[in-house]
Amino acid sequence: VIVLVSVVVVSVTLLLLLQATSRVELMLRRKKIFFMYIYLYAKYSVIIISREKLLLYKTPIKSYIIHIKNISLKLCLLFLHLAKNFKATLNNSLTMAQKKTSLIEANNYNSCLHYIEKCWEQLTCYYPKDFHKQLGLPYKFVAPSKSIYNNDQFYWDSYFIILGLVVCGRQELAKGMVNNFLHLQKRFNIIPMRNRYYNLGSSQPPFLTSMAKEIYAVKADKRWLTKVMYAAEHELNNYWMNEGLTELHIVHKGLSRYCDHYITHLAAEHESGWDMTSRFHDHCLDYLPVDLNSMLYKYETDLAEFYKDAGNKKKYNHYVTQSENRRKKMNELMWNLSKGFYFDYDYKHKHQSGFYSVAGFYPLWAKLATHTQAKKVADNLKQLEYKGGVANTQATGLSPEKKQHDYPNGWPNQQWIVIKGLMNYGFKEDAERVAKKFLDLNYKVFKKTGKLWERYDVVKGSNGKSERYTTQHGFGWTNAVFIRLIKKFSNN
Repeated sequence: VIVLVSVVVVSVTLLLLLQATSRVELMLRRKKIFFMYIYLYAKYSVIIISREKLLLYKTPIKSYIIHIKNISLKLCLLFLHLAKNFKATLNNSLTMAQKKTSLIEANNYNSCLHYIEKCWEQLTCYYPKDFHKQLGLPYKFVAPSKSIYNNDQFYWDSYFIILGLVVCGRQELAKGMVNNFLHLQKRFNIIPMRNRYYNLGSSQPPFLTSMAKEIYAVKADKRWLTKVMYAAEHELNNYWMNEGLTELHIVHKGLSRYCDHYITHLAAEHESGWDMTSRFHDHCLDYLPVDLNSMLYKYETDLAEFYKDAGNKKKYNHYVTQSENRRKKMNELMWNLSKGFYFDYDYKHKHQSGFYSVAGFYPLWAKLATHTQAKKVADNLKQLEYKGGVANTQATGLSPEKKQHDYPNGWPNQQWIVIKGLMNYGFKEDAERVAKKFLDLNYKVFKKTGKLWERYDVVKGSNGKSERYTTQHGFGWTNAVFIRLIKKFSNN
């Protein structure tokens, strides 16, 4: 009976210790610790049983049950003590190993970080009144650059800029930038591409809920969050999914496209933020973009979460259902099982584009994909990954005319989407590798030019060449993504 009890306890211990390791590869790396504790358990179990056996010989048969209970109790206490210490030792070992094996050290990039700190002051604008083409904004904001985009607050740029602001003590500035969009929406019933009169007929990739959540995570203000979420809900229903608009976005099976008030392929491509790219084959209006619909899916899941916390069950159920319907339709039309990737869908000609781009990683960023789908997408990194990070598109099938959102250019904002998407599904090694490549490219070019740039040639390892306009330096989203990657992956 004593032997049986011991075997049972040891078996339970083994199972719990294995569960404590949680990952097989972690257990293998920590096998010395694992077997040390198993040895200690076995050693002290033998001692306990041996001592109790001496008592058994001197005790009447009726009292055996008492000694068996004593043995069982002592073995259980021993197990609890060793299991507790095992977990602590294992966690400490893992933490030390992570520090030793981290690919990214902030100290290696100090010169870039000092440069970025100076850039924040240079890029911060205050433009409270309308003047000529420029629309006034009530709060300070960060412009993309100090030259051609001075006094401009762009919609999708602001999300990526805010990623950096919230981790370097500028939460109020970030909050003011979101408030500026609420001001524009209240005034013009649209969150425009930027604060210029002639851009009031088009928007940009929608990131309002994501901006709000980034800021709320570091500066919790429930009343402010409520106001922003209502604005995002209005934007979703009255712009991106409004079937009554002339510039119709929702066009096929509940999914949306880019389309501004000119209703031309060229103008729609401007609204996408990818101006210009071979991705849409010069027919942007014909495509249901995987990135846009992933962002709208995230709006719906963010609104569902918001209304759940607010106790509004009706609205919560509505957005859960709506997001799930969108996910199903996207998987039906955009997911390619054989290629393991998401592609834009040409709804006019009823087929996928088959064109690889970073847009295929947006379902991972939005947490739309299943883990199996995410693994297949991650396996397709080889289609876009180079020595300097991730290129925007595949290298083949490009327009004869060189376009700035095509291979070999890699854009800082898109690096973040890919990296965050990979992290969302536990592909930390891939994410950190891409992050280090991109940080090192920035640093390499910084050493040569003394500047960080709007975009890069990730194949040759240089700053991106000027195309539609002169490549900008000291760029807002480059600075912000650089800082956020350091914060995410560096130990110091």
